[in-house]
Amino acid sequence: MKLDTFRDRLIYAKDEKGLKQVDLVKATGVSKGTVSNWISGKTTPDDTVALGDLAKALGVSVDWLVTGRESKNHSFSNVRPVDKHEIRMAPVLNYVQAGEFCEYFDDAIADRFEPVSTKHPKNSYWVELNGLSMIPDFYPEELVLINPDMQPSPGDYVVAKKAGENAVTFKKWRPRGFDDEGVEYCELVPLNPDFPIIDSRHTPFTVCGVAVEHKKKLK
Repeated sequence: MKLDTFRDRLIYAKDEKGLKQVDLVKATGVSKGTVSNWISGKTTPDDTVALGDLAKALGVSVDWLVTGRESKNHSFSNVRPVDKHEIRMAPVLNYVQAGEFCEYFDDAIADRFEPVSTKHPKNSYWVELNGLSMIPDFYPEELVLINPDMQPSPGDYVVAKKAGENAVTFKKWRPRGFDDEGVEYCELVPLNPDFPIIDSRHTPFTVCGVAVEHKKKLK
């Protein structure tokens, strides 16, 4: 989508925010006719106050709205409108569904989807967390995005499946080297010290993927 003109950027940002013409009238204090002229491309704002209010309502910088460039003034420039083509929907799985996906690597069956960037693999999925083993950094019902193609590095958060069972957990991954027989082993470490560390020598497991995003609840 071309964003060469003020009108192009205004319409794009308005649609991304889900705003209507009346919302821009209320935000800027100008008349409906003035906003209509902006949207049609007949005029551009000549009032700096109205322009600032417009940019604030759209969640963009004044500089981007006027010129298409990002401003060095970061009061609003830390929010960039996202191209719709950069976003797709990924399934949200509970622990049972995630376990089935880890086992069969088949298309996930879900009745809920959340947006993700297209930079992530097509088989990426969200997992809804359960339990208290990962507080204070992760809480129940929060979402983590799992990349099943990524191999874990020390300190990564992973989804792991218990060998021989459809039991899945979310923990920090920690390699431990080799045991006395020369077999490599690792641990799944909870952040809550009240929960036990899972040692692959005693409880074999398979890493199903690495967490690459965390969707936190603020309220």
